[in-house]
Amino acid sequence: MKIKLFGKNIFEFSSQGERLFEHSNNIIKKSKFLPDFYSMSDNHPLGSSDYTMYVSEGTITSGTKSVPQKIKKVKKVKKEKEHLTLRGVYDMKMLNEKSFKINTNAKYVEDQLQSFKDKLNIIGASETDMERGVQEISSIILRMENRKKYSKFKKFFENYPYASTIKIIELLENHKYLKLGKVEQFLADMPKEAVKEMKDYNKNTKDLCGKKPLFYIVADKKDFEKSKKRKDPILLAQSPFGHFWQILGVWDKEMLLLEEL
Repeated sequence: MKIKLFGKNIFEFSSQGERLFEHSNNIIKKSKFLPDFYSMSDNHPLGSSDYTMYVSEGTITSGTKSVPQKIKKVKKVKKEKEHLTLRGVYDMKMLNEKSFKINTNAKYVEDQLQSFKDKLNIIGASETDMERGVQEISSIILRMENRKKYSKFKKFFENYPYASTIKIIELLENHKYLKLGKVEQFLADMPKEAVKEMKDYNKNTKDLCGKKPLFYIVADKKDFEKSKKRKDPILLAQSPFGHFWQILGVWDKEMLLLEEL
């Protein structure tokens, strides 16, 4: 099977790679949602391919150069005297990858697709490989294909700052009372401003690739249980352009429980 990029045939899968890719790609095509790269790593991205994927497809700009971001260990901090609020995390930009830029250079995208093709061709046909490695590579290929249309959607997606999985895990390791989870159980309590951001992000992602994005929340652990009041969660979306995140906002008002309406 040939893959074309900017009018060029950039590679052909081997029979093994083609079979594995088509199996995984068919699963992705049937889904209404983008592949969830966080769940693929069993929620343990440190030391797994999740962070490697992030490094391999983005750059951190440094002066006039663009250099790959180096893998770093989570920095441990002293136990804090008081809990840091999510509003504080947001205002201090603790999750922001401030210099991260999506690389849409044609040669770069071509080289990345070739690299993932090589990885796919050396994966074995075991069930574990099928569920993890192949699906992860298929997820990246889908997102790299989306980059070819990035210029059409650039204005919208550049409204939101970027975050990496390593930044999120660093935050959770250093502030044990915080947790990352799916947004669904918070939807009933979400303020209208947050819902609007989700609707807009959902619309633009569907227009881009025909799939819905995945939303996550960073919140106090107790807020994932029944609590009297849920406070200022940070809303995240998985980018349709790579294995990294975008920060949609934080809201510390209007988080009302249904019985308060």
